Amino acid sequence: MAREFTIAYSSHNAVNGGDTSYAEAGVRAAAYATGNLTQSLTQIRPGQEPAWETLRAEQDRQTTAITSVSVPDGAPAPTPSAAVVRVTFVLTTAPNAGNQRQSEGQIALHLVLTADGWRVDALPWA
Repeated sequence: MAREFTIAYSSHNAVNGGDTSYAEAGVRAAAYATGNLTQSLTQIRPGQEPAWETLRAEQDRQTTAITSVSVPDGAPAPTPSAAVVRVTFVLTTAPNAGNQRQSEGQIALHLVLTADGWRVDALPWA
């Protein structure tokens, strides 16, 4: 589930007819979240507009390939009902024209076991 959340949260389709903002990725990621994080993920944040406009201008598609999921150094040990994990990934940005580029990224997730299974309830250190 940490992999699915990360792919939903960090992949974007800024081509015409695709996503209209970063918040659309948040909507996809909310399917793997719970609690207050669910609403927070779907909010449009004005500070993200310049970066989004750059993606739109290039008609970029961003895809995410997970490289690892691990417990970060210094994090509490996982329990049967909660865990903190670090997901590392390669983000590939493919513009409509021109060369694609890759960058490495990571995100920390706090997971809890709910009646619906494991869900992300916080983004520690974000």
